[in-house]
Amino acid sequence: LTARIDGRLAELSALSATLTAAKQLTSGHRATLTTVVTGDQAGLKQLRTKVAAEATAAAVKADAAEMVNGYRVYLLAAPQVRLTISADLETAAAARLAPVADQLAKAIDKAKQGGKDTSKAEAALVDLRSQLATANSTIAGRADTLLAVRPGPDAAAISAKVDATRAAIKSTRASLRAAVADAKTIRSVLGG
Repeated sequence: LTARIDGRLAELSALSATLTAAKQLTSGHRATLTTVVTGDQAGLKQLRTKVAAEATAAAVKADAAEMVNGYRVYLLAAPQVRLTISADLETAAAARLAPVADQLAKAIDKAKQGGKDTSKAEAALVDLRSQLATANSTIAGRADTLLAVRPGPDAAAISAKVDATRAAIKSTRASLRAAVADAKTIRSVLGG
């Protein structure tokens, strides 16, 4: 059992390093995740000490259940860190694309006033704005919802919440890629 606890402690140490390296993570999310990781580390270290002193198989079995259900390092903490970082990255990317859309709209207007056929660029701009709106609405609040999930014995419920966040992030990423493709199309149509 101590080896399994050590494996979880190693994972938490790696997650701590990931948090330190994450550049686009919001300060609130960083604080919440740091609390989760450091709290799990402290709890698992205490549990490791307790396991070493156990005298019965029943007590070790109870400690094993606590290790899994009380911390959920692999099922919950690791996805919370990685998916929150992804959600914050995608939120930041969408925020950077919004002014690009505005600049492209001005460039389309200028090209249109110059007599250029901008119908393809205008259609791409409409799709770009739609993709950004979809990305923003899909990702909004997802990290906070995931961070509100607590460890417990219901692995299926935890997995369902993690999977819903993972799906939202994947969908948002697809919308952002489509928005970037639209921006490239507009630039290509406008000749620059």
